[in-house]
This record gives sequence, C-alpha cells and structure tokens, in this order.
Amino acid sequence: MAPRKIVLSLFVVLLATSAVATASPRPVPVCGPCDRPFVSAARGHGVDLEIRHSTAHVRVHGNGSASWTVENRVDEAAAERFRDDAALVDRVAADSLAAREAEAVRASVDERTVTIRYRTPDFARDAPGNVLLVTYFRDDVGRDYDGLGADRLTLVAPEGRVVDRALSGASVEGREMTLTSFDSHGDGPFVTLVPEGGLVTPLTSFVAVAAAVGDVVARNLLLLVAVPLSVYLGVVAAVAWAAGRTGVGERGPEPLASLVVGIGLLLAAHPLYAGALSLLGSSSPALFAAGVGVAVLGAAGHPAVRRRLSLAGVTALVGGAFVVAVGVAAALQATQVADAVAFPPHARIVRHVLPALPVYATLAVGYAAARDDLRRGLAVAGTALALVLAVQFPLFSSGGTLYGLAVVLAVGGAFAAAVVGVPALLLGYAVERT
Repeated sequence: MAPRKIVLSLFVVLLATSAVATASPRPVPVCGPCDRPFVSAARGHGVDLEIRHSTAHVRVHGNGSASWTVENRVDEAAAERFRDDAALVDRVAADSLAAREAEAVRASVDERTVTIRYRTPDFARDAPGNVLLVTYFRDDVGRDYDGLGADRLTLVAPEGRVVDRALSGASVEGREMTLTSFDSHGDGPFVTLVPEGGLVTPLTSFVAVAAAVGDVVARNLLLLVAVPLSVYLGVVAAVAWAAGRTGVGERGPEPLASLVVGIGLLLAAHPLYAGALSLLGSSSPALFAAGVGVAVLGAAGHPAVRRRLSLAGVTALVGGAFVVAVGVAAALQATQVADAVAFPPHARIVRHVLPALPVYATLAVGYAAARDDLRRGLAVAGTALALVLAVQFPLFSSGGTLYGLAVVLAVGGAFAAAVVGVPALLLGYAVERT
C-alpha cells in the first residue's frame, strides 16, 4: 500500500472515533407493543394494520417487577380480524414482545382497541437508601431505545412511594410519572421511587444512582480510556526512544518540517482524490480542517520559531494548531463554501476535530524526549488523548449492543493517532537537537 494511502487510512480510523455510537443497529421503542414491533408482528401473521393511538400504563411493584397494560387503537379491518380470531391477537402480542423479558402475555380486543397485558420481572431494583431504582429506561447490552413508542406512557409507583427523580420532559404528580416523548440520546436516565414523606429524598436518589453507575464508570475508564491510552503512550514512547538512537535531526529539522507540512496539505487536499481511495469513499470536512492543523505544526522547523521554543512553547504550538483547525472547521460550517468540505449547520465542530489533538501532541513528545524529559511530553500527549476519549465515549453509559466495537475503535483510534503523529514527533525531536 502506498505511504499516502496508509497515512490517510490511519487518519480516517482516528477521526472515525468521533462518529462512534454505542447504540444498536436495530433500536426499539420503550413500549414495543405500542409501535413498530406490534405492526411487524401483525404483518408476520398476515395482518396489515395501522396504530391510530396507543397508551401504556406501567404499575411498578415493590419487588421490582412491573405490570404493563397497553391499549392500541387500530383500524377497523385489523380489529375485525382480531375479533374473529382470539388466538391470532395473542400470537401477535407475544411476537411483538419477543425481544423483551416479558411474562404472562395476554391480549384482548374491544371494538377497535387491542389491549395487551404483560409483566416485566426486572423493571427496577433495590438501591441504597430504601430507593427503588428503575433501570428499564437505560440502554443496555442487547437493548437500545429510539423513542417512546406510545403516545402516552404512565408509570405508577408502588403504594407508599412517590416519583423523585424522573425522566426528562415527564410530568410528575405523586406516585405517577407521565411521558409523551422519550429522549433516546446517550444511554437514558434513571428513575427513582422513594418512600413517601422522606426528608432527604434528593440525597438518597443521588446516592442510589451513583452506586448504580460506579461499576459502569470503572469499566469504561478501563476499556475506553486506560487501555487505549496505554497503547498510544506505548507507541509514541517507543518511537521517541528509537529517535534517540537513529540520529534524527542531524541534517536539521527543515526536511521533517517540510514532510509534516506536506502531509497536512495532502490531508487538506483529500477532496480532490477521495473518490479514488476506496477506504475514504468520500471527503470529510473534519479531515480537511485537521490537515490544516497538521500543516501548522511545520512552523516548528522555521529558524525564527525554533530559536524561541521551549516545552511550554511547543505545547502552545500544539494548542495553536488545534485552534486553527477548529477555526477552519467553523469557517467551513459558516460559509458552506463547497459540498465536499461542508459541515452540517448544527454539527459540533470541536467534537469532530478533537480526535486530531493527540496527533498534534506528539510534537511535544519528540521535543521533550530530545531534552531527556520524556515524561513531561507523555503527560501532554496523554492528557490530549484522555480528553478525546472522555468526550467521544460516554463514561456513564452502560453500553449498547455495539459496545465491543466502541472499545475496538477506541484502541484503533489511539494506535492510529500515535502512528500518524510519528512525523510530528520526529520533527519535535529534531527541533530540540538543532
């Protein structure tokens, strides 16, 4: 594979981490029988139907289970089919809940309303502070949500408890929480049901949620931060060690500065040839902006700049390159100058460009290594990557069905950042040695 294609491919792997989502490729609504799963199940049994209106009533029990009553108002033709065949509606209801841990499923039809009753055994669990913690609304491995499903969902707490911590946008009145929509962004929140009349319920709710996410955060810090960070720092430290034994910079930093500038311009110019590289497929405005930032790093090789450099100055140059990249991205978003490098109007440009920061930070690693101060350089670079990982991957998320892919991309992105940053690292080493 040509060097140009290798560099571009690695940079694309790095920037791909900004688009990672740990959600399932087949998300489902919170109330499956209220929406698509019920319609699909009916079609599987030869019944084409339309749900005109749907409601769900969820009564939570003290043992953490919940009893659901779903009412779907369907079209007359479908209702007639179900009225004529009671076993058919039972089968459709059961199939619409195939992806759930549902028990005691039964269905009935009254005029045009299909009523489905079932029970979910693990809707909530006991938590510290005598709190009943509802975990059903959180994404989990094998379960991802993309909406409420029902036109209205009402949750009722057990006798003697009230809703304290509710879902965003919900209306709460004592034991009841009512939803007309569900925000599926991220991994979904908790709901807490606390003893009625409690004096410190906000505190007990906070403790219950903190205890629930503690192990999740620890796992994510290990797999999505610590492991990728170790890979990244291991690679850049090895390259820095090798640079000290290969005479890097003996001919001055100018050739390496030219190489870094050339790579940056090559990345920025990728819309001109992206279609020819199957790995790229299409151009990326983030890659364009990141390439401009790489080119800025080449300023370290200019005699007037390098004479004034220190480790703090190199770190500032790294930050300056990132600011330039963000500025370029903001300009692309504001002007929409060309479709090939245009950001969507509401894109979070800093988040899109942020994965390039660890590439820029390798300049500081090389400079620090040449001064026999490698640890400080690694601290700068490690902080940059840790920031990227913390932003790109939600540490409080229990993870969707593609959690394993998120880990792979985190590690792959970290490795790509280290490899793509090698020219900048060698430039930093040569600048200090000159």
